[in-house]
Amino acid sequence: MPLFLASIGGLLINASRSMIIQALIALGVSVITYQGVDTSISWLKSQVLSSIHGLPADMVSLLAYLGVGQAINIIFSAMVMRMTLQGINGVHKRFRKG
Repeated sequence: MPLFLASIGGLLINASRSMIIQALIALGVSVITYQGVDTSISWLKSQVLSSIHGLPADMVSLLAYLGVGQAINIIFSAMVMRMTLQGINGVHKRFRKG
């Protein structure tokens, strides 16, 4: 009986070690992907805003009155949220399969 319990204990340790390694790999990939996406979106947002600030003052004030700045912020926030949800769903599906 003790040999049977020892083999089950070893099996559980190996299974948990494998799950921990998979979780750490997924976390590392997620962090690297998040940093890359964050850098890309920040660059894109700065390019859009610098293009708007290059316009004449009257045009900039008209765009501000129309709420274009808020619309740009909403669009970029939605992009980040969509990528975040896709990442969460991808990790969830990966651990459900494995």
